[in-house]
Amino acid sequence: MPNRLSVSICAGIALCCGSAVLIAGQNETGSDSTRTQKSGDILSLDEILQRVNAEQPGKVVESELERKSGRYVYEIDVIGDDGVKREFKYDAKTGALISSKIDDEDEDD
Repeated sequence: MPNRLSVSICAGIALCCGSAVLIAGQNETGSDSTRTQKSGDILSLDEILQRVNAEQPGKVVESELERKSGRYVYEIDVIGDDGVKREFKYDAKTGALISSKIDDEDEDD
């Protein structure tokens, strides 16, 4: 059974190669997000994924970086090893967990 660090690394690689961080709200762009990360104003997605994996090992299926109420928030959806989909929200600047919930609503339906 792979350890948590291995799973985090694999999830980070998969996100970098196969998925994009979705930017929503207040006209944020990918380059704005990258610039904000490099300036140290927010944590990188990799740092947040390590925190997510510590909270809920599983497969990351979606990640978003949004600006809400004047602050950046990472929203990460994970299908846990138990098969349950959960949504985690982290403050992008501090890495603090804002909320987590079971995501039983599929918005695409």
